[in-house]
Amino acid sequence: MSKKISVSTSKEEKKYLEHVKKYPEQVIMAHKDSQQEGFEYFESDQFSQNNSKYGSLIMDKFLGIGLKNIPKMIKIIAKYMPSMFRGKKECFTDLSEYLEQLDKNGHIKMTKQEKKLIESYPNKELWNKLKDYAWENWNVIIGFTELPEKLIFKGKAVLFKYAIVCIQEMDKEKIDKAPSLDAGEEVQRVYNSLGLAVNDIANWLRENYGIACQSNHPLGGLVNTTPLAGKAGMGWQGHNGLLITPQFGQRQRIAPIFIRSKLFEFTDNRKHVWIEDFCNICRKCEKSCPTQAIYSKKKTSIKNVSSLGQTRTCIDRNKCYPQFNKTLGCSICMKVCPFSQGDNSYYKIKEKFNKKW
Repeated sequence: MSKKISVSTSKEEKKYLEHVKKYPEQVIMAHKDSQQEGFEYFESDQFSQNNSKYGSLIMDKFLGIGLKNIPKMIKIIAKYMPSMFRGKKECFTDLSEYLEQLDKNGHIKMTKQEKKLIESYPNKELWNKLKDYAWENWNVIIGFTELPEKLIFKGKAVLFKYAIVCIQEMDKEKIDKAPSLDAGEEVQRVYNSLGLAVNDIANWLRENYGIACQSNHPLGGLVNTTPLAGKAGMGWQGHNGLLITPQFGQRQRIAPIFIRSKLFEFTDNRKHVWIEDFCNICRKCEKSCPTQAIYSKKKTSIKNVSSLGQTRTCIDRNKCYPQFNKTLGCSICMKVCPFSQGDNSYYKIKEKFNKKW
C-alpha cells in the first residue's frame, strides 16, 4: 500500500504537537469546543469513502479535471508543492530552540530585547517598520490581535497567544478565470508565497528584535484564520465564509505569526460588520456555486468566541471540497463577489449601501 501524502498535517507538525502537549500550562491549547481543521477532514478515510468519485482524492484531482488538463495540473503541482512542503516544514523546524528550552527549563526564555519592547509598549515605530517590511518584501498587509482558544483547531496547539495576521492578495485577472487551472495556479502560488512570507517575517522579528514568535503556513494551519482576521479588524466574513477586505475583496489568503507578548496596539475594530448585511441581500456566490455548497443561512458552529460572539459555518464541505480539489482551488464564488472587482469596490459598495439602507 502506498504511503498517504498529507497536505495538511505533516510529520513535523505531528512531532511538534506531541512535544508541546507535554506542557499544557506553557502553551495555548485548543478549546474543547474547537472544530477540526478543514483539510485534515478532507484527507480522512471517512471523507474519501463518502465523497471520492474515483476512490482517492489524488485520482479525483487528476481525472476530475479532464485528460487534456492533466499535463498542466502536473506542471502546477511540480512548481509549487515542493516549496509549500518545505515552507510548512520550516514553520516547525524553526521552533526547535523553543522546544529545547521547554524541555530544559519548563518555559521559553525571554530575551533582553523582548523585555525592553514590553516596557516600551506600544512600539509604534517598530509596528510601522514591521508593516513596511511585510509590504515592501512580500506585498503583505498585517493586523494584530489576541488569539481566542476557540479559534485553535481541534487537537492543535500554539506557543504564543498574540497573533500578527498576514494577508496576501491573489491576482484579479487570474482569479477571474475560475474555475480554470489558471485560477487554481494562482491559489497555489499565493499559498506558497504567503507561507514563505510568514516564515521570513518571523525570522526577521527573531533575528533583529529578539521576539519569540511562531509562523504558521496558510495551507492546513493551526487556527481558523478568517474569524481571526475579522477580530483583528481587517475585514469580515462573507456569505461563502471567506474573508472580505477593503484592499482585496475576497482575493486573498491568510496566515498568522504568533508572538508571546503584547508588543503592539490591537487593530481590533467592528467597522466591517456591515458586510454581512450586504451579503444577505447579494448572495451572488451562493447562486454561482456549481455544487450548491453555500448555505442560504449560516449555521452557528462555535458560540461565545471572545470579541466575535460566534463563528458560523457557511458551506457544506462535502460538496465544496471535491470541486476545490479537482480545480486546485475553484474560486468561482471569489470571482463573482462584488467586493473582488478591484478599483475600490469595497468603498463604492459601502457608499451605495449606506445611501440605500
